[in-house]
Amino acid sequence: MAFDGLFCAAVAQELNNWAGARIEKIHQSSQNCFYFQVYRDGKRGNFVISASAPRPILAITEESVARPDTPTPTCMLYRKHLQNGRFIGAEWVENERIIRFVFDSADEMGYIKRKFIYAEMMGKYSNIILTDDKDKILSAGSVSDITAGVRQIMVGLPYEFPPRQDKISMFAIDDCGFLALCKEKSGMVASEFLLRNFYGFSPVVAREVAFNAFGSSDIEINETNANVLLTEFNKLKNRFADNDFVANAVFDKDGNGIEYSYMPLTQYGSSFDVRIYDNFSTLLTDYFGRKEEAVNIGRYSREITKTVSSHLSRAQKKLVILKNELKDCSAMEEMRIKGDVITANIYRIRQGDDSVTGMDYESGVEVTIPLDVSLSPAKNAQKYYKKYSKMKRASVMLAEQIKKTEAECNYLEGVLGFIERAASPNELNEIKIELAEGGYLNDKTLPNGKKKKTPASKPLSFTTTDGLLLRVGRNNRQNDALTGNADRNELWFHIKGFHGSHVILTPNGLEEPSDRDYTEAAMVAAYYSEKRGSSNVEVDYTRVRNLKKPSGSAPGFVTYEKYYSAVVDAINPYEK
Repeated sequence: MAFDGLFCAAVAQELNNWAGARIEKIHQSSQNCFYFQVYRDGKRGNFVISASAPRPILAITEESVARPDTPTPTCMLYRKHLQNGRFIGAEWVENERIIRFVFDSADEMGYIKRKFIYAEMMGKYSNIILTDDKDKILSAGSVSDITAGVRQIMVGLPYEFPPRQDKISMFAIDDCGFLALCKEKSGMVASEFLLRNFYGFSPVVAREVAFNAFGSSDIEINETNANVLLTEFNKLKNRFADNDFVANAVFDKDGNGIEYSYMPLTQYGSSFDVRIYDNFSTLLTDYFGRKEEAVNIGRYSREITKTVSSHLSRAQKKLVILKNELKDCSAMEEMRIKGDVITANIYRIRQGDDSVTGMDYESGVEVTIPLDVSLSPAKNAQKYYKKYSKMKRASVMLAEQIKKTEAECNYLEGVLGFIERAASPNELNEIKIELAEGGYLNDKTLPNGKKKKTPASKPLSFTTTDGLLLRVGRNNRQNDALTGNADRNELWFHIKGFHGSHVILTPNGLEEPSDRDYTEAAMVAAYYSEKRGSSNVEVDYTRVRNLKKPSGSAPGFVTYEKYYSAVVDAINPYEK
């Protein structure tokens, strides 16, 4: 989607119209979604900060907001630091998909302190981070792994911006520099040139600028047409200089949202509906569904998200401990060598010696081994051999436990993705059943003591342009049922390297579906995944007969070796 850096700049400017507003109430509906009831000049509004891939919303709305019965600990923390404070303003972090919200509020002693909320609108990596006046992190929707080496997001650490990309700010390049870069990149498609070389561009804006320049987004740049592209590039810069923003969105004939932007979108043609909005708040709340639906989803998902996140956190901590214990076992060979050196030199050791020096014949180095003076030479050797045996057994068991725990973390991360992409309470209920069957939630039992089993509901289904059936699992139970019951010759699609739905394309007697069928199926698989809304997403596909379901593996998990891959945009033209 189009929540790029430049869109963040436009939204931040609009939200500053509410600068000075007092924060009356704070509610949290999900891990990365907060509602602030604000008051300014006799008017009340609900300030929505939702940083998630399926519903990125930064808006002021008068519609109803989620009010869970019991506030979360995170919500209570936000109330402690921000309630009854003032919203000072919103600042775009230049070249980033980040808006920094500035607040002033009183501390326990009554002194006014500055606080910040960083809304990172980064698709899968979106986050909401609360910091104090020194930018020390007080709370984060998503914290980083303790082993992360690039950027750590943890409570108590200073806030850091994401690593810089190798791109250029559109505001820091002049006409000569732009033309020189065009010459250097001659032969590159104009939209790709803008997307890959300049900060802040989303695919839709890059295509729009190229379309305005050449009447097509697929034209390659060269020295001859570079000035035409420069003209449109400068128009975009002037749009920001003049604050000339147009909140608009494109919908298909069925009313499904295609794209949205801060500049008029003309590339889609007359067959699509372009709607102009009074402001970005109205655009975002309308495009991503009415607030009542978001409230319901948030209310139903909060508890289940909390449960899954708790299990995931425990599994991640366990994984760190197991890896550290396995690392300690790396000294087992050293224990064996010490026993060997003592055994080889046992005739030289006298009772009461505290060490022995001898040759390690494996490395050819002379080493000194400490001895326990209370033990005989033979028992000193046995002591080291016992340590070696114990570490060897432990390393095998730890390796198995690490593998199982990694699989559990992967599974729970996938479940969180399905929760976030759930479109109705019924879908969330399916996920609850799956978690209950896996032992992560309490489940009602039958009189005979067996757990209640319910069949998986029907998956989503679409018809390709060429008339073939396409089915999509909405959770892991559906994924298992869909893939397990598919015919051996049906085609299976899944995003590569990320969590997502299983997608089955039925050839309907054809030896090979058309290229268009393959492309549409791959796009749907990319859309129903963590990478929804992204461009150039890699999707694997293979015949169902090539899939294997390992015994005891988590729901939704399969393995495969023979496959092909396709690179597509993660959009779904069939969604109703």
